[in-house]
Amino acid sequence: MTEAAYGRIRRRLRRRNDRLGTYDDGAARATSDDPQPTLIPTNLGKDFDERVAAAVGRQPPRGQDPDYDLVRDNFDIAHYLLQAPGVMDNPEIDPVRHFLRLGAGVKLTPDPNFSTDSYLKRHPERRDSEVNPYTAWLRDGRAAGEIAEPVMGIEKLADVLGISTEEVVEHLAERRSDVHRRLHHGKLGEMFAKATEVEPLIGELWPEVARPRMMPVPWLVVADQLGALHSSQKALGFARARVVLVVGHADNGLVVRVIEALRAEVDPSEIVVVTTAAEAPEGEAPAGVRRVDFAVTAAGLGPLMAQQVLVELLRSLCADAIVGIGSRLFLDALTPYGKALRASERIYLGFGALRPGPLGHEVGTSTRYFYRHVEHVDGVFVDTDETEDRLIEDYGLPKVVAERIRSVADDAVLADLARRLLQGDADD
Repeated sequence: MTEAAYGRIRRRLRRRNDRLGTYDDGAARATSDDPQPTLIPTNLGKDFDERVAAAVGRQPPRGQDPDYDLVRDNFDIAHYLLQAPGVMDNPEIDPVRHFLRLGAGVKLTPDPNFSTDSYLKRHPERRDSEVNPYTAWLRDGRAAGEIAEPVMGIEKLADVLGISTEEVVEHLAERRSDVHRRLHHGKLGEMFAKATEVEPLIGELWPEVARPRMMPVPWLVVADQLGALHSSQKALGFARARVVLVVGHADNGLVVRVIEALRAEVDPSEIVVVTTAAEAPEGEAPAGVRRVDFAVTAAGLGPLMAQQVLVELLRSLCADAIVGIGSRLFLDALTPYGKALRASERIYLGFGALRPGPLGHEVGTSTRYFYRHVEHVDGVFVDTDETEDRLIEDYGLPKVVAERIRSVADDAVLADLARRLLQGDADD
């Protein structure tokens, strides 16, 4: 956040606080007539306010240490004490001096909108400097546009919202500062304090006000998920699909045949192919068919998070049918999310023929996933009659389940399957 943006936030908050008769700058306000700050009582209680006053009163005269003076002018003592019970309990400790010596190392933050940890992750060149990171940011980093926002991942959120990263930082800082003001001096904190009088244990949660979660991006994981979902939708043109194929590789023989059968029934743009293989996908989707490489748009997500985002993407496409062919990510996602996904979506699975494995036994995705999911999807299709017979016989499937399995070795059967996929909520 630049110096100008930071100044705008402080001016807006100052005007608002003046109207409300409160002040939220470290619970202290200096006047031209009084060199010592005038402290306004907070909702955190008399003992806390006295500790803040003691910290302010013990600060050294200005002019002795330029770095100390720079940090003091921007330091939120109340915010710092909430994070550091040991400092709070010892009136001999100067919070500003404590932060300059130890606070950055133990990840204590000098004001709600600055995080040493996040700042150094974004600007690792500051790690080896002898200058305290907060001092460096105040001295020149802030004016240079260096970001110290506590929540990581806001760059992805900026892309989702269609605004600049600086604007996201500004909005989050203003909202976070407003929440702090309301907790320290407003009705919100007053209600919390009254609840503490009824149940003292509630008071143990006061330190949590030092780190409120700001929606829509409370954690990095949320920013990662939103970013992956947005990137995937952007690649697909932010438009729904009639049929979505979730595949490992787009050049899989069964995938190619299914796409061609669908293209005979609908405009290619209504077909979406989501590839999930980690390695670079081979081949290209047929002309007009929309495609997203989910392994790229969801890069950096762990397997469980990727499963969740994939399911959210599939729901957002509002398709008549979802078809999984050779995608282990999708098949794994069906274990925790299959029943919930099928409550609103029609799901089909396609399996290729088994092939000899390196140890002599036959392998294929059906050996691991077929029996696990066959009862929880709308249909299963395979590429040969032999595979159909073998799956039914090997697993001893009852007739009602066996009827869901169809071989599409014949092109006429495949064409019929394509029409069924496009039937939406029609009875199969």
